[in-house]
Amino acid sequence: MTTIQAQRNYRPGFIITLQKDTIYGQIDFRTEVMNELRCVFRTDSTLQEKTYNPFDIWGYRFTDDGKMYVSKSVTLKREEAPLDIFLEYLVKGIKSLYYMETATGIPVYFIEDGDRLIKVDAPKLAEKVTTFQFKGEIDRYIPILHYAFSDCPTLKSQIDRTQFNHKSLIKLTKKYHYAMCTSNEDCVEFVAIKDKNRVQIRLMPYGGIMQYTLPQETFSGSLKRPKLSYLLGINVAVSSKRWMSSISGIVDLSFSRLATTDGTFNYSGTLFSPQFGLRYTHPKGNVHPFVGFGADMSVMITSDSNNEYQKLRRVGYPGYYAELGLDIPLSKKKKQALNIRFQFKNIRDLEEKTNFAYGWSGTVGYTLQVH
Repeated sequence: MTTIQAQRNYRPGFIITLQKDTIYGQIDFRTEVMNELRCVFRTDSTLQEKTYNPFDIWGYRFTDDGKMYVSKSVTLKREEAPLDIFLEYLVKGIKSLYYMETATGIPVYFIEDGDRLIKVDAPKLAEKVTTFQFKGEIDRYIPILHYAFSDCPTLKSQIDRTQFNHKSLIKLTKKYHYAMCTSNEDCVEFVAIKDKNRVQIRLMPYGGIMQYTLPQETFSGSLKRPKLSYLLGINVAVSSKRWMSSISGIVDLSFSRLATTDGTFNYSGTLFSPQFGLRYTHPKGNVHPFVGFGADMSVMITSDSNNEYQKLRRVGYPGYYAELGLDIPLSKKKKQALNIRFQFKNIRDLEEKTNFAYGWSGTVGYTLQVH
């Protein structure tokens, strides 16, 4: 075990020691793969973090949704060494059912028969004539299930109809238990409530000011500094608290105005600016600073001029942006926040192969967590 400090997503739960003692506290809840590799635990009294690897403890469980993990050693491929891992405990019975997800996202189930773990996976078999025919089924897990539950012939027809998912395999395992159990011992299902907030979505309407400047090459350097413009938009931030809630994917849509003159003629246009990027928000403290960067895909959607021979071209001006700012929570659960943001962007004229404009902006927005 090691002591670490990092961003966490703590939920109430308990660990079970190798001596089968139960210690209550809080456990870091992450992705399936991360939950299988380690358990980051802290007690309610000390808040001191400890990381447990498989077989440092017998297992652990989240008390708010029922998810439970136990230390097991599994073999995924014959030529590979056994892997120590926390398997998710789905059903405890005469034959127990476990689940894991590989690093590449492939689901794998295990049926525990005595001291054996029978792997149940579902790669497609080659399309060829075989001596095994299960109502046209060509997924390998069907004959594996027949093998695992071969001591219960009454399950044969249900096995042929079993789908490769939690609900169907849990139902089959429990039916086996009650068909074979002679001691009236209950079969325990570790029901996990669906994680409703696996993905967080934060919506932010905002307004502010934009100051564009034009490089010398724009219109041969004859244009003056553009006027100060409005900036109105909406920003969507998407993050996963089971992965890393401090990193968000950003989609931003805004409108601004570019208006300038060469001393004789006036030129103006409206820019629609979709942006796509990433943002890091510091998770600790009462105020959360953030930084971000990404691509800007500005498009000139209107263009006006009193010069009949020349206008700002109505085309796309791709570029990049960089930003920094503060999120100031307005509620204890931090589902509402005041957002103050400063941003720089550079957009280019691809046809002329030059920089078209630079933009500095300041905005204030209201952030609301909608999911």
